[in-house]
Amino acid sequence: MVRCYKRKTERGGYGSSSLQDALNAVKDGMSLKRASVQFGISRPVLRRHRDSKMANPGKCKLGNYTPVFNERLESELVAKVKMMEKAMYGLTTVDVRRIAFELAEKLHIEHGFNPETKMAGKEWLRCFLKRNGDLSIRSPEPTNICRAVGFNKAQVKIFTDLLKGCFQSGKYGPQAIWNVDETGITNVHKPCKILASKGVRQVSKITSGEKGATVTVTCAMSAAGQFIPPMVIWPRKRMVDALMKGTPPGSVGTVSDSGWTDCSIFVKWLQHFISVVKCSHENPAILIVDGHNSHKSLAAIDVARDHGITMITLPPHTTHRLQPLDVTFFKSLKANYNQAADNYMTSNIGKRITFYEMGDLLGKAYGKSASVERAVRGFEHTGIWPFDEAKFTDDLFAASNVTDEPEPGSTPTTTNDNIGKPHNLH
Repeated sequence: MVRCYKRKTERGGYGSSSLQDALNAVKDGMSLKRASVQFGISRPVLRRHRDSKMANPGKCKLGNYTPVFNERLESELVAKVKMMEKAMYGLTTVDVRRIAFELAEKLHIEHGFNPETKMAGKEWLRCFLKRNGDLSIRSPEPTNICRAVGFNKAQVKIFTDLLKGCFQSGKYGPQAIWNVDETGITNVHKPCKILASKGVRQVSKITSGEKGATVTVTCAMSAAGQFIPPMVIWPRKRMVDALMKGTPPGSVGTVSDSGWTDCSIFVKWLQHFISVVKCSHENPAILIVDGHNSHKSLAAIDVARDHGITMITLPPHTTHRLQPLDVTFFKSLKANYNQAADNYMTSNIGKRITFYEMGDLLGKAYGKSASVERAVRGFEHTGIWPFDEAKFTDDLFAASNVTDEPEPGSTPTTTNDNIGKPHNLH
């Protein structure tokens, strides 16, 4: 078969669709002459297809090339490729060519594949992809195997059962369902794309340094689209009010040696949350957290119970699917922060981004990202609110089919003893 053959005539250019329409018109009583004029297909061609004297009546096919596999086998091969893609073990082009050779050999199908390499040729692959337009060659995104296997039906069911138990009490509306998590921002941003000269090997843009310091931002949003002013955790020994200049209104700041959260800092955030939401036993709230140790300390549990807060822990390695903040908010916040940092460096030539500028950059980014729509979509996409325990289809669990059991000791928990199944706080 000639590679990348270019047609030299317009023969058969009307296509199978027009041919089929013309045959249907003839079948309904239109004359061959009139159909020939209306659809631009010669009468002899219409006559041959009408009288079933063609190998494939109703299909426009030129030349003698016949695919190695029939339509049924090709569809099975396509299904195999898609199944492996969903399982996150996608097949490379070499894998597909090797499978094609093995399939032809196993079924004793006549083929022209290379017996030395034991693979189908590149030309066969090109035609295979052309015939199956829903397939393409893509660069996959690396995914941690813990996430792939951790997101399984058993884990998700335990989490949704806990939520269902809470919702069945009838005490919680969307304004009482919250998600909290931490993310990091740095004073050394990633430069945005720029226009540059062609042919230059390396294009550079100024940043604040080689390696930046990370500042933790604790964010929370509700299923009704509300946001709690964030808590900013600075990697310092002493807190200085000037660090909070420009941060979102109502934000609170604190310090830690590493700039990360810990048990005492999370308790401080809980007190901040309570002061804003005004939750109590008469006005209860659900707080969805990940499995970080700081979220499960005895002090945090006591504060939550004393103020009518039911904390539900997400299963391990599932936050990319089940945590609203991860699904819709944090990516936007980081992108807007990076853009604000890039604009600052462009507008303030010769200056560096220090801790004292980061608060203002965070305020600009937070204002763009913290929208009602983004919060509502986050809870909707995770099936938390409106509650949908069938939100995730079997395709999304394909990578976890190697196991249907939760990891030992990883069961999601709740701080409310009267909700759901017996639990352990670990």
